[in-house]
Amino acid sequence: MSTQLIDVKADIRDRLLHVAIRLFAERGIDAVSLRTISTEAGSRNKSAVHYHFGSKLGIVEAIFEEFTRTIDQADGELLKQLESRAEDQSISVAEILLAFYLPLFTIKSSEGYGRYAIKLLAKMMLDFTPEYQVLYQKLFQSRVARIYKLIQMQLPNKREQDLKFQLMHGLMATITGIATIDLMESSPLGDIRFNNEIQMMLSYVDYVTGGLTNEESCINQIDTVFWQRYFQDNNIFPNKNSFS
Repeated sequence: MSTQLIDVKADIRDRLLHVAIRLFAERGIDAVSLRTISTEAGSRNKSAVHYHFGSKLGIVEAIFEEFTRTIDQADGELLKQLESRAEDQSISVAEILLAFYLPLFTIKSSEGYGRYAIKLLAKMMLDFTPEYQVLYQKLFQSRVARIYKLIQMQLPNKREQDLKFQLMHGLMATITGIATIDLMESSPLGDIRFNNEIQMMLSYVDYVTGGLTNEESCINQIDTVFWQRYFQDNNIFPNKNSFS
């Protein structure tokens, strides 16, 4: 009897968590009440969220714990294996990025709530609530540092500022791209979605690898005199309009 009760409680907790992910992704965290989550999860107890998670911050923390578990399961020993390989041989930036992005596609593929989870991550990039930003940064911080070190080893001539900026921009663009992939059904070029998750993942890796592995600035391909004059004539970047 006791085991059955535990199973029922675990089930409602998971339902509350997954419903919260969907509602937060669709409406934003601030627009969703704890009572709404309980109702949408089919709980007759309108205080179910408070009972299981304590507060809205509590359920957001639980969501990020779920994301962390999914990332850890997808990553496993993968980064350790890449770091071990990097000590003895050169590994490609493409492989490093594949390891970097794999957990994101794993989250998206999570049954039932995956596509909402990625949309929530995309929303939270723009949510500057301090408590939420701490959770968001913590989710990626350790992995980003290790990925950065691995790529830096492969690109010793890459300017540090460019590498950091492009690596983080690539992560943000990938999260946003996965979250909005359904918009590609009716793009100006038609339906350009992938039916194969691996092929879509490799396409993102191709895109970011091209930028990261370029160790030379594009400045030599630009007529800076023309563009400097254009900026000045049109009052673009009036206080910071120098190429130097």
